[in-house]
Amino acid sequence: MNFPKTHSRGFTLVEILIVTTIVSFVVGGTILLVRHAIETNAYDTGRIQVTNDMMKLTASMATDAVYSNYFIIYPSFSLRSVTSGSGSSAVTADNAVTDGSSGDMVVLVTATTNATTGTTAATGLVGYYRDSSASTTAGPVRRFSVTLSSPSSAAIYTLLNTYVPVGSDSSNPIVIPLALGESNGSLFYNYFNRSIMLKSQIEEAGNLYQQAQSTYNFTVAPRG
Repeated sequence: MNFPKTHSRGFTLVEILIVTTIVSFVVGGTILLVRHAIETNAYDTGRIQVTNDMMKLTASMATDAVYSNYFIIYPSFSLRSVTSGSGSSAVTADNAVTDGSSGDMVVLVTATTNATTGTTAATGLVGYYRDSSASTTAGPVRRFSVTLSSPSSAAIYTLLNTYVPVGSDSSNPIVIPLALGESNGSLFYNYFNRSIMLKSQIEEAGNLYQQAQSTYNFTVAPRG
């Protein structure tokens, strides 16, 4: 008995190329969708963290202001004193910024006043400043807190030099990781010598292509 011959037919080169092209498009599209989803999630996470940074800084400064009597804003963590004159006539004082000016460090001072002499003496210092290593770029905002063992009428820069030396710039705790001043490049603006305006751009890692960021404005005043 003779059976009909069967012929097995393979795929032609053209068919293989067509299938390969279709598969490549499908795989490529899937990769792009997954990548976009990952980047979107990373950016959204960064935006949430920016909001958390704002809330954290606001709550911290507002609480510290409640317990302070007055503030001093300095150009930076290291530029805390200024000397005028020379030789025996040289006078050193706090390098405080005046009304309408801004700086990268604010010190909230808790003080007591002697009812008899009217002399004011500091009992505690709380400071916020932007790390001076990032003077023209976004950098961490740090905080320090000092409770004096006894009230002192010394200039605040003298107390800072004693309790928070310039060399401790990058060793104090970080409040928020990245901030860029928007008041002439600085964080803190002196508003009529009555309140502190914080004007900043807060940043967090977003994705490979875009940093999560938001402009932040906040005003706080010591109780006086």
